Amino acid sequence: MPQLRPVRRFARLLILANALVFALLCAAVLTAARTSRESYTDKVRQTVEALARSVAQGVAAEIRLVDNALLNLDRELQRAAVAGRLPDELLRSLLAEQRALVTHVDALRVSDAAGQVLGSEGGGMRAVGDQRFFQAARARPGLLAVSEPLRLGPGRWGVVLARARTAGDGRFQGVVFAELATEHFTELLDQVPVGPRGAVTLRSETLALVARHAPDTGDGMAPVGQSMASDELRRALAAHRSQGFFVAETPLDGVERASAYRQVGSYPMLALVGLDTETFYAPWRRDVAQLLVLAGLVQVLLVVVSVLLWVYQHRQAREHHRAMLLAAEQQAVLNNELVGIARLQQRTLVWHNRTLADMLGYGPGELVGQSVRRLYPDEQTFERAAEAYALLAEGRPYRAQLPLARRDGGLVWVSLNGTPLPGGESLWVVLDISAVKASEADANHLAQHDLLTGLPNRLALRTRLEQAVCEALASGRKLAVAYLDLDGFKPVNDSHGHEAGDRLLCEIAQRIVSCVRVRDIAARVGGDEFVVVLGDLGSLAEAEPVLQRLLDLIAQPVSLAGHGVVRVSASLGVAVCPDQARSVDALLAAADDAMYAAKRDGKARIAFAGH
Repeated sequence: MPQLRPVRRFARLLILANALVFALLCAAVLTAARTSRESYTDKVRQTVEALARSVAQGVAAEIRLVDNALLNLDRELQRAAVAGRLPDELLRSLLAEQRALVTHVDALRVSDAAGQVLGSEGGGMRAVGDQRFFQAARARPGLLAVSEPLRLGPGRWGVVLARARTAGDGRFQGVVFAELATEHFTELLDQVPVGPRGAVTLRSETLALVARHAPDTGDGMAPVGQSMASDELRRALAAHRSQGFFVAETPLDGVERASAYRQVGSYPMLALVGLDTETFYAPWRRDVAQLLVLAGLVQVLLVVVSVLLWVYQHRQAREHHRAMLLAAEQQAVLNNELVGIARLQQRTLVWHNRTLADMLGYGPGELVGQSVRRLYPDEQTFERAAEAYALLAEGRPYRAQLPLARRDGGLVWVSLNGTPLPGGESLWVVLDISAVKASEADANHLAQHDLLTGLPNRLALRTRLEQAVCEALASGRKLAVAYLDLDGFKPVNDSHGHEAGDRLLCEIAQRIVSCVRVRDIAARVGGDEFVVVLGDLGSLAEAEPVLQRLLDLIAQPVSLAGHGVVRVSASLGVAVCPDQARSVDALLAAADDAMYAAKRDGKARIAFAGH
């Protein structure tokens, strides 16, 4: 019928408009989901990269400690050699002396040029001439040779660190080598906070498994010595050998993880840390689900409105009734409890819904006629929002995330979406995202702080120390960096268990904080290692009383509930900026060397770099 043609045309336009809106909603949801996932991926990448860097640094420090013992042993052997021979009794004495300095090493041994082990501590290797580490040390006398995982004895796996022994004329005389059991590396990896389904792994250059900690499966199931690894890891290593990031299913247990790897110093080993994607992306999936529900509701509401419009056009007799119904439906959309909506004219509010007023702490209609300037917490944010009006004038939408000021002075983070309207007006949709911002802040805090003690971790220390060094160099004042390592912590940990060890570390951390000023820095950088930074010093003499007070306080007895009273002490190494170094790495290295000097001089004391 001719009179139905306009109605049919109108119906086709409605269908087309709904299809267009549906396509726009799908595109918006997909874009938001993709952007949100990328944000979560960036967060997990930053987290695992920071953890992998920390693990690599910790393992490298352990290897350097053993390497120092090997170098010291080699020097002592050269001094003690008489007429080209070394008495067994003296050899055993030298081995025992160096062995006492590296208690985490299973054995220290010496071989002759043919690979025969001299003065052995007991059982274990008797001949190593056919071992790759022996051949590698002989081929490169000036470098530390690190073996692939190998059996150190019945049921025992580990790695061997070896250095060549050479005579004064450069002639090869054998090797000095140390055996490190897998269990020691596992203890280091146990301290990494990866959650119940995460994993932290130490692998050799050929990806042979050295040690692994995965709380959900247990360390006992780790196939030490095997090179089973994902294709994604191998591709990442082919592109970047020293460090990288990838997401893959772990062949060892079938768990998909977002993982980062990092080379252990200059040694042929890799540290890998992975967090399971199912747990990490769970909040993202919830956000996407909520977004889908909201988009579905909007689409349903648009369909309903479209049907009502078609009925209005088709049934002229019920025009008034249908118009009222449509207005009611539109009002329901505008006054929803999730999204704030406002209409502006020349940056002045001419209308807003109840949700926006509630969000900002105002009464119904109270903001009408007010300038939007009062909604921004400062002039900078207000000027940033001014960018929107140039886009709106071009007919383009505007989207941003920024804080708005509540009536009571508080802040609320919002997702702001502006759309141009005819007559110079604009429509704004405001969504409260404060919970998302709080979650981001919590994730950043976790990445910057030690989970056990709450102190800044190695990553945060580096950031703050770089700033402190710059301030010291600019002001001409001195900066003292103290590297602190606990003496006697391992016996407490071994005798009373990890829980008692954790309580002791927390108590030590509190004592350290109580000794320093608010502007100073106290950080935990390893198992029982801490760094204290004292700034704004006129001379080193100002730092000495503080450090001595810290040393005395740590030495006080600690009462552990259920474990009695324990005592530990600390060895401190101190480096001063700019006296010993002017960079973060050099300061930390100098303080670390001084700390080891304090341990060699008897422990429970302070050693100053350059003294």
